[in-house]
Amino acid sequence: MTATSFFTGRGAAMIIESLRLFYHIDCFKCCVCHVQLGDGLMGTDVRVRNSKLHCHNCYSSDDGKADCDT
Repeated sequence: MTATSFFTGRGAAMIIESLRLFYHIDCFKCCVCHVQLGDGLMGTDVRVRNSKLHCHNCYSSDDGKADCDT
């Protein structure tokens, strides 16, 4: 999935339009290892499983509980 940055009246947001998911920049993190997935300056590739954001390392693990190098 590709997320694009968007500036609202309340600050920057990351949006995954195809899934209608919207995130504050500070909340745009992997749900497993909490690594920041984007800086809000440009679009970024993310992985989504069950409507939750994952970095590439955590999404690729079988259990979704990988200990990612950050």
